[in-house]
Amino acid sequence: MSRLLSVLFSLPLALCFAGCANVSPLANSKILVTITDPFTNDAIQVGTAAVTLNATVANDPSHAGVKWGLTVANAPCSPGCGVLVPTAPPSLSAVYTPPKTTPLNQQATIAAVAVADSSQEFAFTFTIVAPASVTITNKFASIFSGTAPVQVNATVSNDPAAAGVTWTLNCSPTCGTLVPSASPSFSATYTPPATVPPAGTAAPTITATSVTNTASSDSFTFAINSPATLFKGNYSFLLRGYDGNGLPMSMAGTIVGDGAGNLSNAEIDINDDGGVSLIPTPQSGTYVVQISSSGIAQVLIEVSSYTFPGSSDDIKFRCFLSADGTRGRIIELDGSGFLNAGTIELQAAAPAQPAGNFAFGVDSDAPFGGRTVAAGQLILGAAGVTGGLIDLSVDAATSPTFVGQALAPGAQSAPDLLGRGTVTITAQGSSVNFAYYVVNSGHFLLIEIDRGLVFGTVFAGVARAQTPLTASSVNGVSVIQLTGMDEPTGTSDVQPVVLVGQLTVTGGNAYDLLFDVNHFGDVLSGHGANGSVSFDPNTGRAVLSAPDGYDSNFVNTGVWYLYDQSAGFFVEEDPSSPNGTPPAQAITNLALSGTTLPQVGAPFQASNLSGNAIAQLGASASPLVPNAELGFNFANSGGTYSAVGDLTSVPAQAANVTNIQFSGRFQLANDATGYGHILLPAALFGDFTSPSGTQDTASYYMIAPNQFVGIDVTSGVLSGVIFVDPQ
Repeated sequence: MSRLLSVLFSLPLALCFAGCANVSPLANSKILVTITDPFTNDAIQVGTAAVTLNATVANDPSHAGVKWGLTVANAPCSPGCGVLVPTAPPSLSAVYTPPKTTPLNQQATIAAVAVADSSQEFAFTFTIVAPASVTITNKFASIFSGTAPVQVNATVSNDPAAAGVTWTLNCSPTCGTLVPSASPSFSATYTPPATVPPAGTAAPTITATSVTNTASSDSFTFAINSPATLFKGNYSFLLRGYDGNGLPMSMAGTIVGDGAGNLSNAEIDINDDGGVSLIPTPQSGTYVVQISSSGIAQVLIEVSSYTFPGSSDDIKFRCFLSADGTRGRIIELDGSGFLNAGTIELQAAAPAQPAGNFAFGVDSDAPFGGRTVAAGQLILGAAGVTGGLIDLSVDAATSPTFVGQALAPGAQSAPDLLGRGTVTITAQGSSVNFAYYVVNSGHFLLIEIDRGLVFGTVFAGVARAQTPLTASSVNGVSVIQLTGMDEPTGTSDVQPVVLVGQLTVTGGNAYDLLFDVNHFGDVLSGHGANGSVSFDPNTGRAVLSAPDGYDSNFVNTGVWYLYDQSAGFFVEEDPSSPNGTPPAQAITNLALSGTTLPQVGAPFQASNLSGNAIAQLGASASPLVPNAELGFNFANSGGTYSAVGDLTSVPAQAANVTNIQFSGRFQLANDATGYGHILLPAALFGDFTSPSGTQDTASYYMIAPNQFVGIDVTSGVLSGVIFVDPQ
């Protein structure tokens, strides 16, 4: 073959190879389709705004774009699953509009298929979710002006973007301020105004709106009240303690708050070691309600229309109130030198004359160096006392004065507008005249008003209506707290004895007691006693007996008058041994008295002490144990607390101390019994000589969540009873 022919024959082949080399990459490259912005978290909400989807097509020299499809299970689903509208060909984008309601099948697919090669597509499946739903989780109906900021929280369901909410307050700053947390926000801090906004200001409304779906929101409207409105109505109170000379005394009465900072009336009975006086209605004064940083209300009360004889001092009280303003712990804190503490309770409207069967408990530390305690059943009819029983014993007496003694008929007057009336309780010809103050149909307060000439007493206490009792009403687990007094051998130094514990009665005939006792500084913890029980459900009278009870640091004989299941009033009935009895065999009646309350919530856990509580310390059988009213905030997660309050003590200690603040730790030691320990300032128990910051260990028994009684269990330190109640 000639060279020319060779060239001619080889040229097409060479050209082919050259041409094939240039074409083969396109022939072998696939078209690639991608949707660049599928939905976040592969979900979209119904009713939200339309979104634009974009596609890219690689290796498509024809630039033919894509065909768009919207399907469910490979079948067209529009408009139930929404609407997909492509742009004009060659299309590389489409607008998707979600449906306005949630479809039955919430799973849909959007696909982009290359026009140049239908085998090439990009598809993603997404969920059509219900509209975002916003819920504010901690709405409140009202708040007090001038109080600490509060956090408002919101949740958003069905929000695939987790974008949170926007917050608005419709009348800021007149009605306060609202500061959202950082984005995405699910909380905001509301700060109330310093004072109540002017009348006519728009009702404050807090609104949380979904960022993802602005059509979804939640809101609440609330009132801004003056703290003074928390203390509104008639409040009955009972305080016990000592005067400036260390002599026992008591006070009872009713004060009326108008909800605006004024006392519109008051009526008060005072029994100062037999010196009896009535501060009659009408009286007037003022009060101020302060809210602590943790939200506890403290009321500062002044009855300015009355001054103590021979002085310019009027009557002043301080109390911490429950969150609903219906009850509290109160102390007297004025220039009188009186050391009194007790309870205050909102009185029922139009108090009626008490009628029916009541259990009652009264005690007296007069004359100083002696103590008389009594409990019983009081049956009241239209004409007054129609029957009942009484048990009465005296510290160190050789025998009880009354043991289940029947009550004789006695007079009773109807209550006045402030709930005060009088009643006479008579047994074996001995009568004691009381003023009573109605709290409600279920209970009233008692204070002796006859100078104590019969028993030398300054009786004060409480009566509670008896529910229908059965033989099993005595059974159950309760928490007991008792106060009494004793004299160390060879001295005339009267000192307090206090006891707290868990009392268990089974079978209607046996009891077990687990208790702590502080016997003028001698302490026993986790101690035990047991014995027999006899119970009469017709009278509510139970007798607890144990031959070796006194040796176990409890009692040989005690009487317990029940008003409800496991709830009642207790008094000791031990006979004291005559002089000359060998010390190892001697028994002394300590005139122990107190109450029992059913234990509710066991087994307990650390979280059962959490948040706010109100408390009282003192009111013991010695003026050397200070009185205090306190507001606690328990942080259960760390076993710590903070507290604020006020204290009264004898002048040789610290006199009156206001606005005390302290903190400490607490621990639940036994879940089953509700037993625990709390560290409290030593000064609360009268120890003002130890270095500042010294704390004593107190033990407590849980009654219910945020409720317990306790005593100081530090050796050598006197103690009263610590009462802690839910806020």
